[in-house]
Amino acid sequence: MDYGDNCRVLPVIKNQEMLAKYYSLGDVFVICSKKENFPTTCLEAQCCGTPVAGFDTGGTKETSITNEDSFVKYGDIEGLKEKVETILHKDYSDLAKTAQSQYSNEHMIREYMKVYDREGRKERVLLIDVNCKFSSTGKIVYNLFKGLKEDGREAAICYGRGDEIHEEGIYKFGLDWETNIHAGLARITGYNGCFSPLSTKRLIAYIEEFQPDVIHIHELHAYFVNIKPLLEYIKKRKIKVVWTFHCEYMYTGKCGHAYSCTNFMHGCGKCPAVHEYPKSLFIDRTKQMFSMKRKAMNGLDVEIVAPSEWLAKRVKMSFLQDVNISIIHNEIDTNIFKEQNIKSLRNELKIPSENQVVLAVAPDIMSESKGGKWVLKLAESMKDKPITFILIGARKSR
Repeated sequence: MDYGDNCRVLPVIKNQEMLAKYYSLGDVFVICSKKENFPTTCLEAQCCGTPVAGFDTGGTKETSITNEDSFVKYGDIEGLKEKVETILHKDYSDLAKTAQSQYSNEHMIREYMKVYDREGRKERVLLIDVNCKFSSTGKIVYNLFKGLKEDGREAAICYGRGDEIHEEGIYKFGLDWETNIHAGLARITGYNGCFSPLSTKRLIAYIEEFQPDVIHIHELHAYFVNIKPLLEYIKKRKIKVVWTFHCEYMYTGKCGHAYSCTNFMHGCGKCPAVHEYPKSLFIDRTKQMFSMKRKAMNGLDVEIVAPSEWLAKRVKMSFLQDVNISIIHNEIDTNIFKEQNIKSLRNELKIPSENQVVLAVAPDIMSESKGGKWVLKLAESMKDKPITFILIGARKSR
């Protein structure tokens, strides 16, 4: 694929210090995702002194701390071009300092502890997510884990996918081969989050051994756990749950992001996105999945946390409308994501001294949902400008 002479397309950068250098290199950060909640990439960019612009999807617009509207309707490249050009001619020298005060980990951890401790201090906290340490939610979970331990509490992480992390208190319960089978069965049967019996058994065994006072769940989609028996076990054991909704999956028939669809308000079925992740190849089971989730959530001692006002409003439209909902913004490690010296990186990338840099970062950035194609269209529309576009997160680099 031809990415254009003014574009550099790079793979995922797992080294967070290096990623912070790339954020600092940018003069503007663009996000063109089709679906987002409260993307941490926007927070990371601003904490490194780089203002954000992009498509107004989900709660993305809420991440910006500048006093200007730098977001446009999804797909409006001409409008986005105007926003980027405006930003490139402004001074944002105070942005990093302001962003760091607003999006520090310490603030997020304090807010979550208030939720944990509503009925008295909780000493043993178990965090569950699809990932650990990497990806947006994986970083949040790991930072919470560290913060809880620093507060003198017993904390543990159970995660389902990704590399093994050899740190005390961190346990990968998901079996990769079983995850692959789960994904295949989901595509064939239309049921997702309904398989992985061995991985689920391993997770329940860990919970039984750890004996948490509270379980903090993040993401349960992505084919690594059987949701119904897990929640039935938690209800039986009468364990308090805090659940951060990073997407809409738990109150829809299947969708992580339902966009403008409101079928979840009355039961799902006849899903217009049945072939999107988590996709079914043949059968629409969204009506049955919706019913399963509603029954599984019924009777759970749960408080929901939404990272954005947008998602909190969507939850209130669902069958979870009577559950207590708090809003706690995603936050980041500001000891890492701060302004960096970028001279050596500019030289290494051979960026002309007169060029400004437009940056985009997302896992699998060239996928439809993450919008890499829109960034390339933006680059094409600005190819006559002294601008270098850098896209990070591609499966293949160029």
